[in-house]
Amino acid sequence: MNARMWKRGEITVFVSLMLAVLLFFFQAAFTSARCAMLRSRMEEALELAEYSVLSEYHRELLELYGLFYLDLSYGGGAEDTDYLNQRLTEFMDANLFSGEALALETWDYARATDERGTGYYEQAVAYMKQKTGASLLQRLKSYEEYGNQASGNEASYAQADARENQNLEELKKRREEEEEKSTPDPVSNTNSLKQTSILNLVVKAPERLSGKKAELSAAPSARFLLSGAGPRGRHTANAANDVFFLAYLLEHFPDAAEYLAEGKESGAWLDYQLEYLIAGKDSDIANLESVCGRLLAIREGMNYVYLLSDSAKTAECAALAAALVGATMIPGLVEAMKHVLLLAWAFAESILDVRMLLNGKRTAFHKDSSTWKLSLSGALELSSLSEFDEQEDPGGLLYQDYLGILLTLTGRESKMMRSLDAIEGVIREQADGQWFYMDQCADAFWMRTVCAGAQELSAERWIAYEW
Repeated sequence: MNARMWKRGEITVFVSLMLAVLLFFFQAAFTSARCAMLRSRMEEALELAEYSVLSEYHRELLELYGLFYLDLSYGGGAEDTDYLNQRLTEFMDANLFSGEALALETWDYARATDERGTGYYEQAVAYMKQKTGASLLQRLKSYEEYGNQASGNEASYAQADARENQNLEELKKRREEEEEKSTPDPVSNTNSLKQTSILNLVVKAPERLSGKKAELSAAPSARFLLSGAGPRGRHTANAANDVFFLAYLLEHFPDAAEYLAEGKESGAWLDYQLEYLIAGKDSDIANLESVCGRLLAIREGMNYVYLLSDSAKTAECAALAAALVGATMIPGLVEAMKHVLLLAWAFAESILDVRMLLNGKRTAFHKDSSTWKLSLSGALELSSLSEFDEQEDPGGLLYQDYLGILLTLTGRESKMMRSLDAIEGVIREQADGQWFYMDQCADAFWMRTVCAGAQELSAERWIAYEW
C-alpha cells in the first residue's frame, strides 16, 4: 500500500503584498495598452472617416470649376449638418467595434462665401498657382498697365469731346449772330450714332445675340448668406494673388466673342458671364452693351491720343475744317471744327475696333499709321464696316484681353461675388442642382468625437481639402 505523501507550503506576508502589487501593475499595463490600442484605432478611424466624407465632394463644382467643396445640404436645399454628423458616425462605426463611438459633432465650417467670397477666392488662387506659367502671368500683369493708360486717355477724350463740341456750338451761334452765316455740321452723322445702341454698330450678326436674363434678387451677391469660420488664410486677398484670380476668371467663365465669333452653343445661366462680372446686370444684352460702351470709351481715348500725335492726320482735319468754315472773322472757329473732326474720327475708328474684337480679331492697343483703318471721309460717313470684318492687327489684343483690362479695373469684391452668382446659377441648371446654394458649400470644418473602451476617449480633428 502506497503511502500518501504530504508537502507543506507557505507564503509570507511580503510575498502576498508583492503579488498584489504585481497584479495591480499588470492590470494597469493591460488597461493602458487597451486604451492605447483604442486611441490608435480611433485615430485611424478618424482619418478614414475624413477621407470618406471628403470624397463626397460636389462633382459638378470640381468638373466645371476645379473647386473642392462639400455641399452641406447634400442636394436637399436646406443645410443639414446632422446628416453630415450621421455620415461621419457611419464611417467611424465601420472601423470601430459596435458601440465604441458614443458621440460626434462638427462646427466652424469654412464656407465659400465667407468674407464676401474670400474663401472661394483663396481656393481659386491655389488652383491657378498649380498650373499657371510665367508667360501667362506676365501677360496678365500687363493688363493693369493697359488699364491705367486707358483710364487716363478715356477721361481726356470725354472731357475734350464735351468741351470742343460745346465750344463749336457757341462759335457757330456767334457767327450766325455776327456774320448771319451758318456753318456746316460734318459730324451730325457720328453724333446721331452716339445716341443709338452701340450693339447695332459693333455686332456683325445681331440676330445671334443672346436674349437670356437672370434672376439676381436671390443670387449670393444680393441675399443674406450663412456665415462660417472665415477664410483659411492660405492665399490672402492681395494684389499679387489678384493676378491668379484674374487668370481663374478668364479660364472658367465664357464671354460674348465665344458665341458671336466662334459659334459656341448656348450654355447654362447667362452666356456672357465675363461681361456680367464686369457690368453686373441681369441680362446678356445689358451686360454686353455696358462692356462694349466701356471698350468704346477706351478705344476713343487711345485713338484720339494717336490722332493728336499724327501730324498728317491732324493737318487733314485742319484742311477740311478750313474748307467747311470758309472765310470768317470768328476767331477759333476753324480750330474748334478741326478738334471736333478729330474726335469724330477717333469715335468711328473705335467703333470699328470694338466690332473687330467681337468678331474674334486682334486690335492694336497703341495705333500707328499701319494699324489705322478708316479714312476721314469714311469715318464721317460710317455707313458700312463689313469690309473690315476679316481684318486684324497682328500682335494686337483679343476681346478677352480687353475684358481682362476691364476686370483689373473692377473691384475685387464685385468679381468674387458676381463669379459666385455665375457658379451658383450654372450649377442650379444642372441635373438635380436646383437646390444648390454656394453659402452651404464648405471646404473645411472641425470635428470632435467621443469613443468608449476601458474608458472614454475624445479627439478633435481639422477636416479640410488640401490645396
